[in-house]
Amino acid sequence: MADAGTSTGQHNAGDGDDEIAEVDPEGSYCRYKEPVGKGRFKTVFKAFNSQIGIDVAWSKVRADSNHLSEEQLHSVAKDMMTGLELDHPNIIKCFRCWEDQEHGCINLITELFTSGNLRQYRNMHKHLDLKAVKRMAKQILKGLQYLHSMSPSVTHGDLRCDKIYVNGHSGEIKIGDLGLATLLPYRWEEHEGHKGAFDTSVDVFAFGLCMLELITLKQLDPQHCSDWPQLLQEVPDEEARAFIGKCLGPLDQRPTAEQLLADPFFAVRRDAKLSGLEPDGNGSARSLAPLEQESGQGPKMRRTDDALGGPGVEPEVGAGEASIAVGRLKGEDYEFVFSAKTVDGKLHFQLTMLGVTKPGEENQLKRDIEFVFDPETDTADSLAGELSQQFNLSPTDTEICAAALKEYLAKELGNDAND
Repeated sequence: MADAGTSTGQHNAGDGDDEIAEVDPEGSYCRYKEPVGKGRFKTVFKAFNSQIGIDVAWSKVRADSNHLSEEQLHSVAKDMMTGLELDHPNIIKCFRCWEDQEHGCINLITELFTSGNLRQYRNMHKHLDLKAVKRMAKQILKGLQYLHSMSPSVTHGDLRCDKIYVNGHSGEIKIGDLGLATLLPYRWEEHEGHKGAFDTSVDVFAFGLCMLELITLKQLDPQHCSDWPQLLQEVPDEEARAFIGKCLGPLDQRPTAEQLLADPFFAVRRDAKLSGLEPDGNGSARSLAPLEQESGQGPKMRRTDDALGGPGVEPEVGAGEASIAVGRLKGEDYEFVFSAKTVDGKLHFQLTMLGVTKPGEENQLKRDIEFVFDPETDTADSLAGELSQQFNLSPTDTEICAAALKEYLAKELGNDAND
């Protein structure tokens, strides 16, 4: 799968047809003329799905610029088409791929990530807490675990921070630029350590370098990095240094992506910060698995307080569990009612979303969702983003939900930290 493109511009309904350079064979996607990104193997353009109405990335791999024979171009196309079969929240979604024999190129249409790749994003946000790095790392590892667990296993082979993409609004992380196995020897042709067959341990080593880059802000690529042992010693956090060391260790001792996800490095630590750096407030999306119930009717509840943590009914909690007051905030389409309890440092929330009734409406939509919020790996923005996507919340309700949670978490977690 080729990279997702990056762009800050938005498609306008009034864009003239003269800006359209190409339409796919089925007439669903329109490619614009100006490229938004360029790599060694391909050029990325912004495109538009006219049937659904969303921006996408249109990548082109050309035979002439890559010095590919017709047979090699067929092989690359076959590699890239494997991306159509991949389906994971931390892998770039591939929508369509086809070979254009007349023009000697391959076309691939994928998701468009407007916040750019992880390298660009990290350089833009230099004040980053270790908790944020952990959130990014877990998402990358989940993507690698998915690829490596396939039969046969899929090895990325060229994992770098500029091959990993970010949704800045939610902190969602996705791995891109898969399916280029035929082209990889060109990338690694001068690197003795990676000649020959690739296996999943190569991805784990490359992941370790990505972690090292996120913490040290030193650009690292697997094929151009010989000083990583010295850089590793510059990592201020002892546990982070040990975790990265496992990834970069000898081949026969290198853990798998699945083993790394279970590493103690991801255990809850309230004092884990990168030395001299402060949080930038950017979170990450996680897999929300709500226990949801819907009903057409429910009690008509009026707004009481505009901030979480206000007066309300205390939830039932067991021995040794700290209770947290019910919070309620009225949005545009929903009234959000939160209650929670803390267990082992994690917040166990119950969220009730009550549809705001309009004049003349008798029934009130009610949704009950239960979830665990881990302060070390989750954020208010990531949660609100997931709720927005899952329940099609309006931008206003999404912002209200996130703002309420931020205010609440600042109050409760701030008190914890000062105890």
